[in-house]
Amino acid sequence: MDAKNKYWLKDFSLENIRNRQEIRLVELMRKVLPTRADFCGCRLCVEDVYALSLNSMPAQYAQAGSLVLRTAMPTETDMVDILHQAMDKVSAVPNHPKSTAKTGS
Repeated sequence: MDAKNKYWLKDFSLENIRNRQEIRLVELMRKVLPTRADFCGCRLCVEDVYALSLNSMPAQYAQAGSLVLRTAMPTETDMVDILHQAMDKVSAVPNHPKSTAKTGS
């Protein structure tokens, strides 16, 4: 199936349903990653941290433009802790040889 039709079911698209934690995490990663000089920062390591962090948080899926009832969300402090733990795990066992890591790429 091509990428354009990947989220289509019947006559409507499901691509606007997203985990509400995703944007919060990306915004937080923009702040935290530059503070960790010990973190590789290559695309693969950043993607691994993103996925590992999201998997450590409760999912909060909602469709765009929908009314979302208040639910318990991780605090920013909790999310920073989760992010640092993920960065530590990825740094300890990166998915590439340490000699091939490219900081900031």
